[in-house]
Amino acid sequence: MHDFWKSINWMKAVKIAVGAVLAILIAELIGLHNAASAGIITLLTVQNTRRETITGSMRRLIAFGIMTLLSAPIYAIFGTRPWTFGLVLLLLLLICFGLHMEDSTPINAVMATHYMAAGGVTPSMLGNELMLLILGSGIGLLVNWIMPDNLHKIREKQVQLDDEIRAILLQIANYLRDDVWQNSFQEDRFAAVEKISLDLRREIDFFLQNQTRRQDLYFMHYVNMRREQCLVLHRIYEQMSQLTALPEQALPLAALFEKIAEEYHEKNDCATLLKQLTQLHNIYCCDALPDTREHFENRAILYCILTEIKSFLRLKQRFFENMVSAKKKV
Repeated sequence: MHDFWKSINWMKAVKIAVGAVLAILIAELIGLHNAASAGIITLLTVQNTRRETITGSMRRLIAFGIMTLLSAPIYAIFGTRPWTFGLVLLLLLLICFGLHMEDSTPINAVMATHYMAAGGVTPSMLGNELMLLILGSGIGLLVNWIMPDNLHKIREKQVQLDDEIRAILLQIANYLRDDVWQNSFQEDRFAAVEKISLDLRREIDFFLQNQTRRQDLYFMHYVNMRREQCLVLHRIYEQMSQLTALPEQALPLAALFEKIAEEYHEKNDCATLLKQLTQLHNIYCCDALPDTREHFENRAILYCILTEIKSFLRLKQRFFENMVSAKKKV
């Protein structure tokens, strides 16, 4: 029962109820016929996002024009009988289905009955129905503008995502220096990253659907960049699993992973880390060559890991550069 009440969208329910009552009261105040229909229009107008609300209102207005153009000749020629309403409704449904405006048919079907009850389409009835539509849609747009801001949820998920990836970096560091390194890695961390990133994408999609003036794609680019980095880390994990022993060169590599984890935050351009990576590469080049096949294979794996780290850091550096470039163009 607790989960049932928790799952209810209280904000949306309250907005619809208040908006519908307000629309009816205003319709009655200005003397419109069938004032209750304004409340129903408000009910149908309010959607989960501002963009859905605006596009739905536009479709409803187009369908209203189609319904009026159908009703005027049909009611004038055949009279206002139930079967003529059925003909209007059939044609309206076929046209709206063809134009993918199915959600616009219910309220316009109701308005077609208003025309039928009034004896047909007259200038006064046309004005009345148009005012009902504008009033109901306008109130719906107004109350729907009070949308809960989910930006704080995006930031929370963003922090969680970075924390999980930071934990993977530290696990890799431990993996490369621990005497019992074979059992030290928790692969389920990757599943946790995937779940958080999917949750974050959903929150970002909702956020973007409520941006009517601009398309802030920063967060979408951010989560995509982090997911790509996680794929690199997964490749590193697969390479490390092929190690048969830990060469002494693994210790400075572990230290580099710890440094990356320490500086793993949103604003880091990775320039310093890439320099340290280059320095480590130069040190490796000066090391004595491996003297056994096993040493050679393990050193080769470490070199592959070093290459993957560069890809990992370059992903963040390119993201940072692109964001700075985008801000300059604004």
